[in-house]
Amino acid sequence: MNYHVTATIQDESHALVETRGHRLTLNVKKAAGEAGFNAAETLLAALGACMLTNINAIGEKMHLKVESARIEFDADRRDEPPALTEIRYQLILKSPEPREKLQELADLCFKWGTVTNTVINGLTPQGALVIEK
Repeated sequence: MNYHVTATIQDESHALVETRGHRLTLNVKKAAGEAGFNAAETLLAALGACMLTNINAIGEKMHLKVESARIEFDADRRDEPPALTEIRYQLILKSPEPREKLQELADLCFKWGTVTNTVINGLTPQGALVIEK
């Protein structure tokens, strides 16, 4: 499977991200929280979407009843060089299933995630500069 996503600056505070006919507006101005999710928050959102996708898919394969699921993230950032230095999360499930089965589900949702494994393995993106005139 391949992915293609395009991110384009719209104005001093916003970028439009597009894929498969879907659009997402993101904040691209430092300290402009009112403009939307910033890059670090978007990374955490992608991590959450990845894990919740697996809660759905793996939970179904395991025949588990999960009434609701949410993940709350907290992350620490350093300034120089800028990076997230720690990501903590709580996976909150509402389910009548045994704790052992839900722990197995939680472990598998992290183990089998595209975004989780990318973060764990520290992939370095490869890029090229293209100048349009």
